[in-house]
Amino acid sequence: MSPILYLDYDGVLHPADVRVTREEPLRPRIYEGGRPTDCPLFEHAPLLERLLEPFPDVRISLATSWVRALGYKFAVQQLPPALRARVVGTIWQGWLLQVPPLRRHDAVTTDAEERKVPRWLALDDDVEGWPAERRHLVVAPTNSWQGLAQPGVADELSEALGLLCSGKPLESRIPMEPHFPSTVDRLFGSD
Repeated sequence: MSPILYLDYDGVLHPADVRVTREEPLRPRIYEGGRPTDCPLFEHAPLLERLLEPFPDVRISLATSWVRALGYKFAVQQLPPALRARVVGTIWQGWLLQVPPLRRHDAVTTDAEERKVPRWLALDDDVEGWPAERRHLVVAPTNSWQGLAQPGVADELSEALGLLCSGKPLESRIPMEPHFPSTVDRLFGSD
């Protein structure tokens, strides 16, 4: 079975604060400071494509709230064709749509167990609920605005994918430390 990358969108492929309105329910927009911006969605998708190129066997399972909020087909269609071709499903299936787990870790783990996926990795900006002993299974940008483009994150993902696809234990990698914004970041909102 192919290795799976459990992919979140917000905070990874574009800034984290994405919302829709009642007037435009199928037009997600990035917000900053409570206001909509013209920042492009999926701006880091080409970077993810390049990072996955050396690993043609890696498949993607969507672990994004876009599936629950906007539907699976809509969520898949937002990806560029090369990433779309890798998508094999979502963690938000069946009972999880009716009774969502409290933590994404639980949904990802449940999906991996049900699919019998022996090798997987998550790319998600939310590490809430990831037990310390399983933290090596997630690459997590700590800057919610920069996501995958945050310095060091692409390298970390590339290294983790290399381990994943070579069969080496992911336990040997050291995840990035959680980001604690500097005083300048906190004062000027550049975190």
